[in-house]
Amino acid sequence: MLTHSATCYVWHEGEGSLSASEFASCIGDYLSAHTEPDTFILWSDGCGYQNRNAVLSNALLQFSMKKNKVVIQKYLEKGHTQMECDSVHSVIERRLRDQDVYLPAEYVNLMKKARVKPHPYEVKYIDHTFFQDFTKLRLCKSLRPGVRPGDPTVHDIRAIRYNNNGTMDFKINHSDDWHQLRNSNSDSHTVTPLYSDRLKINELKFKHLQDLKEVIPKDFHSFYNNLLH
Repeated sequence: MLTHSATCYVWHEGEGSLSASEFASCIGDYLSAHTEPDTFILWSDGCGYQNRNAVLSNALLQFSMKKNKVVIQKYLEKGHTQMECDSVHSVIERRLRDQDVYLPAEYVNLMKKARVKPHPYEVKYIDHTFFQDFTKLRLCKSLRPGVRPGDPTVHDIRAIRYNNNGTMDFKINHSDDWHQLRNSNSDSHTVTPLYSDRLKINELKFKHLQDLKEVIPKDFHSFYNNLLH
């Protein structure tokens, strides 16, 4: 928000999926590349599999503990989820209009050229070796702030604070004081690669892509021929 910088992480479905570990890998990579602040504030929408789940929370808590940082994750209110990064999507969409695109890598080049001032977007074109599996971390056992029927649920949380001492706090309203969230004392800090190889795409999709080669220049055919299926 201060520098107007933006980093985009791009991959195609032959290299990764859309699980919580993929998104946690991207966020963790971004935070690790910007270690100057002692406290990070992340603004997230309420999408569960991306931003509001134990997998991401475990990844952020591990980052806080390893790097001796504090991470505060704030959730936008329903109906008020527009934020600065939406302008990035809009600029990229305008740059893609009326463009012939034959490969995912060509999207990357267009995204880099989408903005000139104050500086181009940073675009990371990543593959399956980039992603880490955070599902085995057990630093945080649950995000649920209550235990009884009628108590607040995960969807009621408006902010989570990940402390460098391994504790977590939450707020139900942005104006509330922090309350401690229950944590696991597990010693399981295991993070392993999420994939050992490229991903297979659906057989029918592979067939359709082969059919599309009739209108794709031959120089690009090898990419589609080499997709696992």
